[in-house]
Amino acid sequence: MIGLTAAALVGVLFATGTYLVLRREPIGVILGFNLITYGTNALLFSSSTLARGVPPIIEDKAAFTGDISRFVDPLPQALVLTAIVISFGVTAFMVVLLNRRNELLGEEKLRGADAPIVNDPFAADSHFLDELDRNGDDYEWLDDELEHFRRAGAADDAEIDTG
Repeated sequence: MIGLTAAALVGVLFATGTYLVLRREPIGVILGFNLITYGTNALLFSSSTLARGVPPIIEDKAAFTGDISRFVDPLPQALVLTAIVISFGVTAFMVVLLNRRNELLGEEKLRGADAPIVNDPFAADSHFLDELDRNGDDYEWLDDELEHFRRAGAADDAEIDTG
C-alpha cells in the first residue's frame, strides 16, 4: 500500500512539475523543475526498502559470523542527499540566470509557444533560401557594428593608458 501511495505521489509531482515548466512563466519554470526534482528524490527513496536493521559497521571482519542481510543499505539515502544538494545548486543557478536575463532584456515573461520567432527558417510561409537572397547587406551591418565596438574599445584603452 505504501508503494502505491509513493507511486501516486511521484506521478503527481512529475505531472505538476511538467505542467509548470510548459506554462513558461519564469517562476513556474523554476518551481516546475523543483517539483520534478522532488519527484525524482521520492522515486529514489521509495525504490529502496525501508527496513529496520543493523548499521553496516563491522569492527572485526574476520570474527563476524552474523547474517549480512540484516544490514541496511545506505546507498539510496546517500543518493537522495546528493540529489538534494545538486538540486539546490541548480535552483540557485536558475534564479541567477533568470534575473540576469530579465536585466538584459527588460522582460518579465518567457516567450510562449505562440510567440513569433525572428528569422525562423522552419516557418510555414518562408523558406530559408529566400531569406538568404533578400538580406544581402546583413554582413555589412555586422562589420559596421564590430568596427564601432573596436573603436570604442580602443578609446577606452587610450583613456586607461593616459589616466
